[in-house]
Amino acid sequence: MLVIYNPLCLEYRHDDFHPETPERVKRIAEALEKTDHDFVDARPAKLEDLLVVHTEEHVKRVESMNYFDADTPPIDVKYPILAAGCAIKAAELEGFALTRPPGHHAGKNFLGGFCYFNNIAVAVRKVYSGERVAILDIDVHHGNGTQDIFLHDDNVLYVSIHQYPFYPGTGTESTDNCINFPLPAGTDEKAYLKTLEKALTRIQQFMPDVLAISLGFDTYEKDPLTGFLLKKESYQKIAKPIANTVKECKARCFAVLEGGYSQDIGKLAVEFFEGLEPYK
Repeated sequence: MLVIYNPLCLEYRHDDFHPETPERVKRIAEALEKTDHDFVDARPAKLEDLLVVHTEEHVKRVESMNYFDADTPPIDVKYPILAAGCAIKAAELEGFALTRPPGHHAGKNFLGGFCYFNNIAVAVRKVYSGERVAILDIDVHHGNGTQDIFLHDDNVLYVSIHQYPFYPGTGTESTDNCINFPLPAGTDEKAYLKTLEKALTRIQQFMPDVLAISLGFDTYEKDPLTGFLLKKESYQKIAKPIANTVKECKARCFAVLEGGYSQDIGKLAVEFFEGLEPYK
């Protein structure tokens, strides 16, 4: 899988205590470089790209840094528009958008949870408008922003496996085209893979043209912020049935980085993409 990456995303840093750091992306980049993945650069998204999912009010708010969220400090808009641009390129090339800030907590008219623009939503609407798209969100947090954007969209199936109760406190039940699998803290590999099987069955029933993956590595047992108990080897076991689903649906596939805050994040990414690779 091609890696869509622009090192400009490493330039910004929040305060010393904020977990969303440049190192998390740098560790993945270094690990994937060692396993011979090809890297492709990307350009920032355009204003009209953002407006396919966000309100003009929201875009202007981020541009002017006129907002307050304790977890999502004001940053130069060039970074979130680059992240959205990387996601668009990943969708076009069926690659992996290795970028920050993440996006799945950003809704039509709100930000939060380290997210400013919803990268995967922008990519889906920009590149695959009118096609049947399934979004599989395997970040440990529920993608409340992605659900806000796509709820009641017949062309999009949103499926999330996440920890609950936990931030952002949403995703307790399924609604229309948004299928949620809330799991408790302490969920181990066996329970997670059983739930993943159910999630992929729903996707196979939908028969998407495209499978987009909101890829979080914060389900890992050593992640400092979360409560799931997945091992390093779990990520290859997660990726293999996803690859099988892509093949069975004869779908295209791309992924966008969301969360993941452990020092092992590079190793986790290598495991995941080794498992996903056979889908082609």
